[in-house]
Amino acid sequence: MKALVTGAGGFLGRHVVTALLGRGAEVRAMVRPAARVESLGWPDSVEVYRADLRSSRDLERAFDGVDVLVHLAAAVSGGEDAQFAATVVGTERLLEAMAGTPCRRVVLASSFSVYDWSAIDGTLDEDSPLEPVPDLYARDGYSVAKSWQERVTRRASAAHGWDLTVLRPGFIWGRDHAYLAALGLQVARVHLVIGPFTHVPMTHVENCADLFALAAVDPRARGQTLNVVDGEGERIWSFLGDYLRGTGQRGFRIPVPYRLAHRVVQLAFGAVFRRNLKLPQILIPVRFESRLKPLRFTNRRAREVLGWTPPLDFQACLQRTFQPLGPERTAA
Repeated sequence: MKALVTGAGGFLGRHVVTALLGRGAEVRAMVRPAARVESLGWPDSVEVYRADLRSSRDLERAFDGVDVLVHLAAAVSGGEDAQFAATVVGTERLLEAMAGTPCRRVVLASSFSVYDWSAIDGTLDEDSPLEPVPDLYARDGYSVAKSWQERVTRRASAAHGWDLTVLRPGFIWGRDHAYLAALGLQVARVHLVIGPFTHVPMTHVENCADLFALAAVDPRARGQTLNVVDGEGERIWSFLGDYLRGTGQRGFRIPVPYRLAHRVVQLAFGAVFRRNLKLPQILIPVRFESRLKPLRFTNRRAREVLGWTPPLDFQACLQRTFQPLGPERTAA
């Protein structure tokens, strides 16, 4: 089986390439034209394909001999227009190219950001409501772009009869990417831990990559939508402590009740800040909820459908994230 992986040079993508190789797949790794891949540690068997989804012509060639598209590419920074163009328009161009090829299988990286967090209580799972009409008043540019990317991919898959698997990861963490938006608000050395006993929907990048690779090679994943978390998640208070110890930072943690903080943010956003969308994300109520709302999380469907369990437990994830790299390991 041969997989085309977009966004292959990114934080998740480089690990998905490795995980696919570990499951016996051939890999064509799509990276940006100027990307440097020498430090990623890929073997010579990985075919590097350079393209920009926003502008490259003849994207059909990327699908030569490909059995499955693992679509990870998305913009995570820049202005709202730039994120939409890179994530949504880029996806439309890629899928238009795929439509002219024999490839009929897609694994899409979506996100927990597509859910309507304000409408969910109790457990967030694959049947939870999605943001109905995502817009920049309610959500940030990344969330809007990911919502439309999933919609565009579902629509194209239905139109062409493709087998689609949608994976929605929670917070992806790992080496050099361990500080999560769910950890609250930092002011100098002071960390305001909002809802300190709330569980964080998190997945270590290597565990996340393992599920993407499994979904690409296992026919049972076809037609499925699966949330990607390693389990119920660590509590914010304890994980922030792990982060501070792992990075050697000094800091003070101050617990703040979630309901109190949420109410203050709601009042301040309407009365003081007059609904200013240029505020930090944590000060905009809907975005505050999507980062910090206390819910329960589960990977039950991935376990039931694919028999998947995260290959690394939490202690192993901490070690791989914070311990110094040995001579036999690389940052990839």
